[in-house]
Amino acid sequence: MSDATAEGPIRATLIDVANCIGCRACQVACKQWNEREGEETELEPDLFFQNPAVLSAKTYTLIAFHEMENPAKPGGLESAYVMQRCLHCLEPACVSACPTTALQRQPDGPVSYAVDECIGCRYCMLACPWDVPTADWNTRAPKISKCTHCADRVAQPVPIAFNGQALPADAGKRFVDSIAVPACVKACPADALRYGTRDEMLELAHKRIADRPDKYVDHVYGEKELGGTSVMYLSKVPFEKLGFPTYGEKPFPAFTKTALGAVPPAVIALGALLGAAYALFRKRVQAVADGSAASKHADDHGHVEFEPVQNTLMTPFNWVLLLLMAFGGVTFVARFALGLGGSTNLSDTYPWGLWILFDLVWIAVAAGAFAMAGVIYVFQRKDLYGLGRTAVLMGFLSYSFVMVTLLADLGLPWNSYQLALQAPDHSAMFEVSWCVGLYVTILLLEFLPVPFERWGFQRAAAAWRRWNGAYVAAAVTLFVYLLSRNLLYALAAAVVFGALAWIFRARDERAEPIMLAIAAVTLSTMHQSSLGSLYLLMPNMLASQWWSPVMPVSFFLSSIAAGTALVILIDMWIAKGWRRPLEMTRLASVGQITFWALLVYLVFRLGDMAIRHQLSGAFDGGLGMAFAAEILIGGVLPLILLSRRSLRQRADVLFGASLLAVLGVTFNRMNVVLFAMTFRGRMPWVAPEGYAPSIVEWGVSIGLIAATIFLFGLAARLMPILSRAEPSGGQ
Repeated sequence: MSDATAEGPIRATLIDVANCIGCRACQVACKQWNEREGEETELEPDLFFQNPAVLSAKTYTLIAFHEMENPAKPGGLESAYVMQRCLHCLEPACVSACPTTALQRQPDGPVSYAVDECIGCRYCMLACPWDVPTADWNTRAPKISKCTHCADRVAQPVPIAFNGQALPADAGKRFVDSIAVPACVKACPADALRYGTRDEMLELAHKRIADRPDKYVDHVYGEKELGGTSVMYLSKVPFEKLGFPTYGEKPFPAFTKTALGAVPPAVIALGALLGAAYALFRKRVQAVADGSAASKHADDHGHVEFEPVQNTLMTPFNWVLLLLMAFGGVTFVARFALGLGGSTNLSDTYPWGLWILFDLVWIAVAAGAFAMAGVIYVFQRKDLYGLGRTAVLMGFLSYSFVMVTLLADLGLPWNSYQLALQAPDHSAMFEVSWCVGLYVTILLLEFLPVPFERWGFQRAAAAWRRWNGAYVAAAVTLFVYLLSRNLLYALAAAVVFGALAWIFRARDERAEPIMLAIAAVTLSTMHQSSLGSLYLLMPNMLASQWWSPVMPVSFFLSSIAAGTALVILIDMWIAKGWRRPLEMTRLASVGQITFWALLVYLVFRLGDMAIRHQLSGAFDGGLGMAFAAEILIGGVLPLILLSRRSLRQRADVLFGASLLAVLGVTFNRMNVVLFAMTFRGRMPWVAPEGYAPSIVEWGVSIGLIAATIFLFGLAARLMPILSRAEPSGGQ
């Protein structure tokens, strides 16, 4: 079967390890052609004559030295020299990861990089199964570096004349065979590198194996691994002895393609389902209200009054917060003054660190905003209406500062506009970026009635009631189009959400912002799940207790448990810190929601592991202990504490259970991002670096947390955020 595409044949390089003499001519030629600087020679005893140790921004091609025991060889040792470089996958995970198409696979095979389109997210570095892409950490704007298969050399036009004389008929073929080839191939003196179409190289490889079965392992590495590559290997020793990872034939992008391909239809279906659920529960509540004006689920939530907090702003605690904010501001400036490499301890081994962990944890625990919006408005739990403003404000502040963290974490943030111009096929980072950005606008619109009420902006409030539904329809339609680039999907989204906006349009001042609630639940469902999709490209790095093809669903379910539990904790902290009554009835109701969310999450996650036969051995070793702590202490224990109404009514039990639930989900994200990941470093995986967050990383993170707490307190003093509650339970 031919590998040719509609644009022409795929070009490939065959590397014959058995013929390589370790002269490193290819390594030198690569540096010369790509104008890479030399690196300081550091001869490590374990690496023999290998230098440098791994691929880097200065070294795209590297000859790795291997010395193995072989009694049949002189001295009982056998040497092998392996050319390490980008394998140029036929279905590259780095391209699938890239949110701006800065990395693209060309029709004839090479995976190229366009720095002007790159935002510096470094997702490609983690997604690459071969650990090839590197970043230039020594610059203030670290760009990605990798082998390009010398696409610029290969693309040279065939000359038709020289010094005014027409070239012979076979000159063009000689030019293509000897000049328009990668620099490494041109430099090789030992017939260890051959270049041509992929079909030709496979034919040559299998012929060499058939002709010399005593010389070669019967395996062409790269022929089928992860869908195949454009750089393939022959070897005289098993590839695992040379450090090559063992992969199946399924390419990693197939996992994200499935997950993200489901997003556009899921948005449309979920919006329609939420609209139908709202209509059903609204009708049921109205029927109950008609029969009993005293119903706790009464249609009119005007009985809940809100008030500003009258406490003094500049308390000792708030002075500490201001100092932490100032420190955070200084470190934020230092981040851009010193560059990403100069201000953080990130590296090619750890391209993601504290800030990514910070974002994933914060987004998960901030899920209370969308969870409460859905519960209060879609499912008509008006007994919980008094918690709505608190949840929305915390969500708005949290997500806004998550975007600030992302700004600091990007290597090339000034290229962020490329997210609006490019159309990647199935990038989870692209989906998360747009979804979180649009969700922040939804949170802002959800919160705007509070300042309108406080300062009497009647016209603005009327415009808000009239147009928020139209904005939701437009925003969701845009999101669906960006994710699918399909006009039919976009039209379906416009029809569904436009119809909902018209049906549920505001008819008076007491109208509910149901469209904003539907948008909040819909967009949050998508981005909470797609945060799990980010790690679908890393089954080779993430331990089996955490990696799963259904990680997106697991991330979404766990966020509901964490978000609702944090709503409980915040209300309890507010009651204690500002000496307000603790309304245990409504907090216990939220605790019941947390119980069901946690139960569904645990059953789903453990059931998925059982189906995939991953439970046996899941509790073994150090990672097994971490898994046990996460599941038992952060999952089963709070589930038991929240299982009975009598326990949920006790403030100490409810607080402890909610805290454990939040910590359990937090620990889950910590495991996924850092502790359960295997960071091998760059190819050839002999010199992984360590990681500990720098003072700048800690400063920015702590400063933003302090800013969230301070601004929440400031807003609560200026505007009616908290409900005027009466004591209704024990404290």
